[in-house]
Amino acid sequence: MRLRPAILLALVAGLCGCVTPPAPPSAAPDISAETLQRVTRTLSSDGSWKYINVRRLFIFVERSIDEGTQWAVFEPNDEKTWARVRQSITNFLTTVWRSGALFGGKADEAFFVRCDRTTMTQDDIDNGRLICVIGIAPVKPAEFVIFRIQQKLVDQTQP
Repeated sequence: MRLRPAILLALVAGLCGCVTPPAPPSAAPDISAETLQRVTRTLSSDGSWKYINVRRLFIFVERSIDEGTQWAVFEPNDEKTWARVRQSITNFLTTVWRSGALFGGKADEAFFVRCDRTTMTQDDIDNGRLICVIGIAPVKPAEFVIFRIQQKLVDQTQP
């Protein structure tokens, strides 16, 4: 399978929400599928951002939560709003977990959302800052799948 960089760029742009138009296909050399398999890692020295799919997932989650909680800007910074924000983010992350993007057998193992007095000081509240602490456990790719195959000889002396 061979993809032209323009097609690859269009696929990447679709995944990350970029709006940069791809280069014309005639100007781009071919890229083999083997080459594409080798570019699934980032150049980051931080091991948490080693895989492109993990970075894209965090970008998607961050942008989605930011857009999905814009309504809270116009709400009073109180416990009722915090509960609604927690519920909104929890519902979204539950959907992400059910789609298979987060690791864990239960939602509690896949993510957490905190938005209460433990995440904000009185100064934060007085100055209109609503602070949520969110943790997610992304599924990482299986780079190497290792099979151990063993052959046993049948003992000829046993019946």
